[in-house]
Amino acid sequence: MFALVVPPYPVNVAVQTISPTKYCFQFENRVQAKEFTLFLTDIQKFTPGYNAAIYLAYQPFTDWKYLGFINSNKPSIICKIPSETLDNNNNNNNNNNNNNNINNGFINNINSIIPTEIIQIGISIETDLEIQSKPPIEQQQQQQQQQQQQQNTSSTSINNFIKTEEFKQVAFKLCDNLVNYILSFSTSNNTVPSSSINKWYENFQKKLKNDQLDFLK
Repeated sequence: MFALVVPPYPVNVAVQTISPTKYCFQFENRVQAKEFTLFLTDIQKFTPGYNAAIYLAYQPFTDWKYLGFINSNKPSIICKIPSETLDNNNNNNNNNNNNNNINNGFINNINSIIPTEIIQIGISIETDLEIQSKPPIEQQQQQQQQQQQQQNTSSTSINNFIKTEEFKQVAFKLCDNLVNYILSFSTSNNTVPSSSINKWYENFQKKLKNDQLDFLK
């Protein structure tokens, strides 16, 4: 039903059946292949509305990365192989994310000696709804990179603003407003109640929420 191609090796059809809905390929990545192709060998036998979700894991096969899916309308897929280093670094972050990982026991029923650098390709038969609920790991990595770039851009903008003359003027006006407000509560003994600072801060928050910071312009 399934066939696997890992360049430069020939087509591998030795898929192991774990259960009626679970299958598994395993291979030793001696050539450090960067991608593989998985395809259906008999499209007509694949039930419409169901998909073959594709997962990958390194030893000890506890952290399965969702890579994509194939079905009768999409009978083949080329998947990039996540590096083992990236897989290990993200292990703790992904343990609680059901969309990234599965632990369906692909390895538990395989009675063979596992060589080093072995990779397992797990195949799980899942519904359209299940597939739609989980983005592939490559898409998640792209989203993380975009978020990181946005954070870096935001930090750079803030740092650049802090260095400007405009920021210095805003800071001066803010301090001047605080001092004048506190001094307005001074007594004949030249003392001010400590609560005046809290009052100023509360007023400042209200003005900030209502966009009433004209005194800083």
